[in-house]
Amino acid sequence: MKRSLPMLFGLACALFAFTILSLGNADAGGKAKKNQMVKGTIKTVDPAKNLLVVAQKVKNETIDRELSILETTEFLILSGKDLKMKAEEVGKAGLSLLVGKEGSQVQVKCDKDVNVLNVTVKIKK
Repeated sequence: MKRSLPMLFGLACALFAFTILSLGNADAGGKAKKNQMVKGTIKTVDPAKNLLVVAQKVKNETIDRELSILETTEFLILSGKDLKMKAEEVGKAGLSLLVGKEGSQVQVKCDKDVNVLNVTVKIKK
């Protein structure tokens, strides 16, 4: 009986250490991803499909990013030399303001799941 008590205590300590280390590794693997930023120029605007296509330069090539616009997506449209705010809208109404503005600079902030949070556009003159 005297030998089994220290053995049980040692086993309990080992199990506790294993549990703590396992939880620590689970947290390391599940790190929260940061928001993503897509910068480029507007290529296509399709309010009927709630779709914004952005031409983004990555190294030596241009990649088209198709972004689905949500009803909660915020739009900020800037215009003029001093970039005064021209409009501020949400969802499809904001996307509709970009029709005919292809080639304008755009900056899109997405969450970790690539849901579009907000769109900032500098209107090309």
